[in-house]
Amino acid sequence: MKNIIIFSTDRSKVISSQDYNSEFAERLTAQGVPHKVIDLDDANEYWWGDYATGEVRSLNDVPLIEEVAIDEVVNKQILVKYPVHKQLNIIAECLENAGIPLTDDFIAMRNYTKQKITNHNTAVQTYKDNPDVYSFYPKPLPPEDE
Repeated sequence: MKNIIIFSTDRSKVISSQDYNSEFAERLTAQGVPHKVIDLDDANEYWWGDYATGEVRSLNDVPLIEEVAIDEVVNKQILVKYPVHKQLNIIAECLENAGIPLTDDFIAMRNYTKQKITNHNTAVQTYKDNPDVYSFYPKPLPPEDE
């Protein structure tokens, strides 16, 4: 399938990739926007590199690993081990142990979070305790630390 790859003005980075449209390609050319029209199988291939030296790569030969995907995995690992409410409690305990008074807003946020956790735990227990009424599927246990 033909695609249009649009590059930054200095031709160093891909800005976008989209299905080929002849009118759009002509406008890009007329306006001097750096772009290439290439054959690309979106499901199995991707463009790698800049305008001058870039190439179409196969996902089967050289898998594409996006940093944002790694960030997501790490963020999820952190939130599984230290959900936001646990982070808040750790911070509050540190502040209290250091003799630093908590602000009214912080206390209100902490109390609100604690109430939501209590509500959550009550709901989960209610669903677990009533298998004739609910088909409850619990979340998996968190993985052990590496």
